[in-house]
Amino acid sequence: MGFEMGLLYQTMTFALLKIVAENEDERSVNVSTRGNALRLRVVGSTGDVMMTVYGEGYDEAGEQLMLACLQRISVQRLRELHNTPLKKGTPVTLAKG
Repeated sequence: MGFEMGLLYQTMTFALLKIVAENEDERSVNVSTRGNALRLRVVGSTGDVMMTVYGEGYDEAGEQLMLACLQRISVQRLRELHNTPLKKGTPVTLAKG
């Protein structure tokens, strides 16, 4: 299994959405397209729309989704996240040769 950058980005996006929707167990993301225009709609388990963002292409829509998530995170939640310890990985040593 090789490294897949797209899968990493997808996982990061859903982790960010999980932080924003603290009490929401299940979320879905609905995507609508018209030409290059994208509409991303995050829907909670009750069917309520949590947020909607628009963009001209994937890059702009992804950036708008990230900004919308960051704007919804409270200062208190940011403090909690700041104090969450990161996992320490095994040091990587390069073989000579």
